[in-house]
Amino acid sequence: MEDASRLARLRQMAEENPHDELINFSLGNALLQTGDAKEAVECFQRVLALNPRNSKAYQSLAEAQVRSDQSQFAIQTLTNGYRVAQRQGDMMPMKAMAEMLKELGAEIPAAAEKRAGGQTGAAEAGGFACRRCGAPGPRLKQRPFKGPLGEEVFAGICQTCWTEWVAMGTRVINELQLPMYDPIAQETYDRHMREFLMLE
Repeated sequence: MEDASRLARLRQMAEENPHDELINFSLGNALLQTGDAKEAVECFQRVLALNPRNSKAYQSLAEAQVRSDQSQFAIQTLTNGYRVAQRQGDMMPMKAMAEMLKELGAEIPAAAEKRAGGQTGAAEAGGFACRRCGAPGPRLKQRPFKGPLGEEVFAGICQTCWTEWVAMGTRVINELQLPMYDPIAQETYDRHMREFLMLE
């Protein structure tokens, strides 16, 4: 009864504050505890749309996806989350996601070894290395959009990470209800893109 009451309160708070990362994360955890993994998936996706650097949310989303029989989606979530956690030095979520990847029979992403100045070994040698995942490619075939940010993405982001952002960017627009004709909404979208692609 106490769990049901808490869940009802969190649902109401999330409805009243749809852009509150902590409330949505708490609701997702409560739903996982009560066995409603499918609704928990939606909550954790909303958290990541609000903050693509929340490594714990990747871990929780993957757990909810596994419980919802969405193991293939969970592998992708864990792969992305592992990279985010590794880049930020979030060791506990990183280790937990590595264990989950092993349990699902998936590969753990290779470490992107950083050198002085923030470049990977491949970049130092004159080759390309993605700023987000450290992989040597595949590179984008053309600049994804105009302007300095488009140039930055083209110069430093691989095709795989860009494809992941396109999917995440759609979620950001939908979850935050961004009217993309509005310059302020565009700034919000660009900020999330920079955070997700680790361009900062």
